[in-house]
Amino acid sequence: MIVKEKDMPKVDFITSIVLIVFSIAVIVMSLQMPRFEYRGANPWSVPGIVPGILGVSIGLMGIALLVRSIKRKGHNLGISKEKLIDWLHKPASIRLLLTILLTLIYAWGLIGSMPYILATFLFITVFIIIFEYNRKEKRQKKTKKMIVAIMIGLIAAAAVSALFQYAFMIRLP
Repeated sequence: MIVKEKDMPKVDFITSIVLIVFSIAVIVMSLQMPRFEYRGANPWSVPGIVPGILGVSIGLMGIALLVRSIKRKGHNLGISKEKLIDWLHKPASIRLLLTILLTLIYAWGLIGSMPYILATFLFITVFIIIFEYNRKEKRQKKTKKMIVAIMIGLIAAAAVSALFQYAFMIRLP
């Protein structure tokens, strides 16, 4: 989808809100990361410092984008019930909402209720299967896609888990 120049302030307004909310979440989570005080760690070398700095940076850029979009009247979104219903019926919108739903299930439902590596494996595998599934394909091709999704899920979950535990020294739930 190509955005027209006249609609850019509206796009900037929505993007700025998303960036600000995201930055707040990153900052909160970075403050919750272990600080290793008991090991006498330097406060500037703790795992949450880089995400915290990135969160603050993203937040500041989001605020700048918000101010600019408001100056350009981007806050006048012109949303109506009809436009919202039309938007909800578009395939891209359905995929976006499904992505958000799956991510929230992963973050709030799976993480913490089972080992991280298992939660991540399930999320990645289910995500790939849902978005690659095509009813019109032959059974053999569907099976192959599922096997590939399982392999990608296993490798990615193991790699991410190992990276955080051994390279970043962050204990995962």
